[in-house]
Amino acid sequence: MFQRIQHWFDSLRNRAVGIVVLFVVLITVIATLVGIFAGQREIESQTRAQLETDAAIIAENIDDKLEQRFRAVSSVAHSMTMDRESLLGRAQLMLNRQVALGGLFHRLYLVDENGKVAAAFPAAEDALGIDVSDRPYFKLTSQQLTTLISEPFLTRDENEPVVIVTAPVFDFKQRMIAILAGTIKLDEDSFLGQLGTVSIGKDGEVGVATRSGKVLAGSGASNKLEPLPPGNHAFDDARKGGEGVRIARATTGEKILVANHQLNSAPWFVGVSLPVNEAFAPIDRLVKVMFWVGLALIVLFVPLALHRFTRLLRPLDQLARQIPERALGELSGPVKVGGGREIQTLVGAFNEVMEERDRVKGDLEQQEVYYRALSERAPIGIVQTDVLGRVEFVNAAFEAIMGQPAQKLRNRHLAGGVYRDDRPEVMRTWRKVLREGGVSSKEYRLFDASAHRVIWVSAMTSAIATPDRSLGTLTIINDITEQRAVEAELKAERNRATSILGVLQEGVILTDSAGVISYANGPAHAFLGQTETVSSLKLFDLMSVTIGDQPWTLDEFLQQPQVNSLDAVMTNVNETEFEVELTMLRLDRDEETDRLVFVLRDDSERRRQEAALTWEASHDSLTRLSNRRAFNARLSELLRQDVSRRNGSIVMLIDLDHFKPVNDNGGHLLGDEMLRQIATVLTHAVRQSDMAARLGGDEFGVILPACGLDRAEVIAESIRAGIEAISLEQEGALFSVTASIGVTDIVDSDSDYKSVVARADEGAYDAKGRGRNQVVVLSGQACPALS
Repeated sequence: MFQRIQHWFDSLRNRAVGIVVLFVVLITVIATLVGIFAGQREIESQTRAQLETDAAIIAENIDDKLEQRFRAVSSVAHSMTMDRESLLGRAQLMLNRQVALGGLFHRLYLVDENGKVAAAFPAAEDALGIDVSDRPYFKLTSQQLTTLISEPFLTRDENEPVVIVTAPVFDFKQRMIAILAGTIKLDEDSFLGQLGTVSIGKDGEVGVATRSGKVLAGSGASNKLEPLPPGNHAFDDARKGGEGVRIARATTGEKILVANHQLNSAPWFVGVSLPVNEAFAPIDRLVKVMFWVGLALIVLFVPLALHRFTRLLRPLDQLARQIPERALGELSGPVKVGGGREIQTLVGAFNEVMEERDRVKGDLEQQEVYYRALSERAPIGIVQTDVLGRVEFVNAAFEAIMGQPAQKLRNRHLAGGVYRDDRPEVMRTWRKVLREGGVSSKEYRLFDASAHRVIWVSAMTSAIATPDRSLGTLTIINDITEQRAVEAELKAERNRATSILGVLQEGVILTDSAGVISYANGPAHAFLGQTETVSSLKLFDLMSVTIGDQPWTLDEFLQQPQVNSLDAVMTNVNETEFEVELTMLRLDRDEETDRLVFVLRDDSERRRQEAALTWEASHDSLTRLSNRRAFNARLSELLRQDVSRRNGSIVMLIDLDHFKPVNDNGGHLLGDEMLRQIATVLTHAVRQSDMAARLGGDEFGVILPACGLDRAEVIAESIRAGIEAISLEQEGALFSVTASIGVTDIVDSDSDYKSVVARADEGAYDAKGRGRNQVVVLSGQACPALS
């Protein structure tokens, strides 16, 4: 079978047909792959955009429903402002009037400040008097005194998933006297119940879940607040606040596209998913269509190509018959056949060869004469020997090399003029050329017996032979004695330079303008992470160089006349970094002979010492926080920024209460430990972009860029509580401190750090005046005199 296929492809026509078929198959395959790739990218892009849009629309709809209920409860609670006795006496009547509110909630409750249900709508006698003070939503509302949306939970009586929207009710003295609460059933059609009927493609699904990992509603959900299925990376990302579209695996193992969108009103997110197979179904249909198109093209092109190539190659058969006739002399004129331009070119070339052959026969005798004349006048030595190695001809240049006339050199064996130590190798090479043909190039020594001198030569020997026998050899010889002496001197100089560079601690590397290494000393090998020679390798394939924050390639170095003692970071192929002082010298600026010398000195110890001194200048050695100098510099830098960027930034001053007794009674070591623990509280409370500093003694400062007063007050309270919780024991006595904290924001009118610090310090002073262990917020807008 293999022989038949090989015989079939021996035909040029069949080869051409095979190439055409292969070309068609390749075009079809390439077109199919390109179409699949482009189509898949386009379909994936459209599907991702559609899923993301669907998730955003659903999330916006749920946000609107939550916001409507949030505002309604807040408004009704605000309208109930009155004294406690009046509110509780009219509680049921007031709830019964909330018809509009009842349309938004499953049930309404009015709970007094002690957690007892005072009224319910629709009216339910069994609900009155129930104690809900242990419920999380009651505790959070009582603590935060603001409208809240609770975590979803199952009701005790009906075991149904609900959320509660709660709002505090105040009397005229702004004391909380009750809580208005409205429950929302998650599976109601007016809320999340309709999500189960939303259609996303054929097998797509929609769902809503909390960031705590509970499923609220959606396709296939049981409405029992089941946990999210594990192992889905898209859901794990959404629980961390992530949004967007990514590919994940369903619980069945099937790949799905999942789009997540976070809600603004509650810590929930909407997930919309579609199986990848359904999304890319059009690609499968495209593959089938392209397959059948390719098959149809092959079936059409094979017979057409066979017929066409048979006609095109017919003149070659005529040419095959005429060529032997012309070579044997049976055809006196030139070969003539039809066919295309390529065949005519072949015919013309053959006719020219035959004419050239006839001319060559007439020129052979003349060439022999020319050879002898040229050999005599050639500037290099020429020696011709017979098959026994005897010299038959030498030219004048060889006579000058040997210092002897041609009469003494002719008929002498070739080995007679070779230096005795090199003679065996030269004769072995000569016999091999005579026997096998080819050309041999070698360097060896000749010996001039009359002058007793050794001559180094570069010799190239070639066989002289006819198709049926060998006639001898022809050797071309060039005197390289002086060249060898110069090379020996250069080698000695290079060895001396290598010895000097080898004892240096700096890495020294020599490259050409393309970055190819021609020399590297021992320390350079260590920098490059190489134990073997690096010659002929490209330097910037073995390392990368960063100067400042910018990577430097060979092109950057070639643009410089030289580089002197630059601080750089060098990374070798083993990912080992070195802090180096880098110098680059140019030996020759010519493009062809340019040479670059790179000198690398390990600079890590100097930089480490400089970094340590810089750190000590800007940090407090006891607490390892920033010091007052760094604090003022950071605040000044913040004030120099655009107003739009610095607004919302916060400055906080913390003054410890009762710290002196810790030092006086417990000693300075105990006081130092107290300061270190307070520094730990500050470090954990602030963000990485913030700055916590010890300003001196028992005073600390915090800078919170782009934070806002509300968030800053929460952080200040956490710091105050953290400091209050610190307790140190020594010899049976407990020591603790509290903190008076002043908080202010940076406003447009602030021009220097002193006014901002003074305003924050005023807040801390006010906190001490109010009894210490407090946070006082002074807005820059409300305190123009300080700002």
